[in-house]
Amino acid sequence: MEKYYPKKNDFHLRLVIIYTGDVKSAESLFETNCITLRMDQAFLSHIDGKTAFDTIFRKVQFGSLLEDNDLMKLVILPLAIPGSQGKQEMLEKVVDLAKQIPDEEQRIFILSGIIVASDKFIDRKYLEQIRRRIHITQLGQPYEKEKIEYGNQKTREMALKMLRRNINIVDIMEITGLTEAELLRLQSENALV
Repeated sequence: MEKYYPKKNDFHLRLVIIYTGDVKSAESLFETNCITLRMDQAFLSHIDGKTAFDTIFRKVQFGSLLEDNDLMKLVILPLAIPGSQGKQEMLEKVVDLAKQIPDEEQRIFILSGIIVASDKFIDRKYLEQIRRRIHITQLGQPYEKEKIEYGNQKTREMALKMLRRNINIVDIMEITGLTEAELLRLQSENALV
């Protein structure tokens, strides 16, 4: 330690061990002839996974905003459940719930966090489905914007053609959904009289 922290005489290294729901207790002291480790421990088995999930589920159903604490709970909830099958089932419930969260960043945070946290037990096929969902979501945003812009452009083109044919502006507004101000701007931009 002196090599890396020569000016600090009081260097403290803190070791925190987080145990999955399969572990109920463990020794907090590890001793060998040359080193003694005292570990801080966090047991995910102490989390009531069903209650935590149900609480967050209700928040999502009622449209309440999820807090950072809720997001982290969703990421670790699969780890809090004992057994591989229980973990996989909770994982699938969390992923299904994440689909319902309206905030895109929160959805991606949860799905990405689950991939990292659940790497050792997650079913590989299911893992690929989650990765594709994240990838499609991230790729889909620019595509959706492009589709909207394309639709808006086609609407403006159609409105311009109607303006050139001297169709009543009220009728054009009704057909295209454009406002009078938008039509007048379109008309002046294209020098129509």
